[in-house]
Amino acid sequence: MQIKAIVFDASGTLLDDILTVWRANLDAYTALGFDGPKTLEDFKAAFRLPVTEFHMANGVPPDMLREIDDRFRECYPRYAPDVEVFPEVEDVLGRLRGMGKTLAVVSNIPSLFLREHLGKLGIDGYFDVITGQDDCDEQKPSPKPILATVEKLKIEAREAIYVGDMEEDIIAGKRANALTAGIVRERGYHPRWRLERQSPDFLISDLSELLVNCSG
Repeated sequence: MQIKAIVFDASGTLLDDILTVWRANLDAYTALGFDGPKTLEDFKAAFRLPVTEFHMANGVPPDMLREIDDRFRECYPRYAPDVEVFPEVEDVLGRLRGMGKTLAVVSNIPSLFLREHLGKLGIDGYFDVITGQDDCDEQKPSPKPILATVEKLKIEAREAIYVGDMEEDIIAGKRANALTAGIVRERGYHPRWRLERQSPDFLISDLSELLVNCSG
């Protein structure tokens, strides 16, 4: 089956944003009297999707999940200017477009922040569909955001590859019946061993490796 579309996660895959997310989360926890991961390494070890499960594992009761999310959204813009794209991203997106591939984004980032980042960083024009947290009623590791995206692209999920840096990305891609690629980055959210245990179709360390894997 020919790969027609490459669908990307955003955080840790396209966007170097882990410091922003951790700091905004810590501020939100502090403001509401909860103890969140105090170091970046602790955050990376504990973080998982959907984010509600991460919050509950850190002692946030179910009736405060909306409040912690609202506070996170208030704190996030304070650190948002620090978000950048990884060095190879724009070149790879341009070359994939040149190969005739359709590109999309599926992310658990709040939709407003996601579109602002992609626009300010100059890469939003590469994508035919952008699906953020507020564009679907379920989030990864549910397959629904990926399925909704490929439906908009008018292709079957098995004609797409989903690229992400967290094991929940791989789980979501497999549940959607898409091919999966796990990217291992020093500033990604999950280490290699967490990606490996989900057995992605491809394991890469740079998005440029997609140029070979998606050439068919």
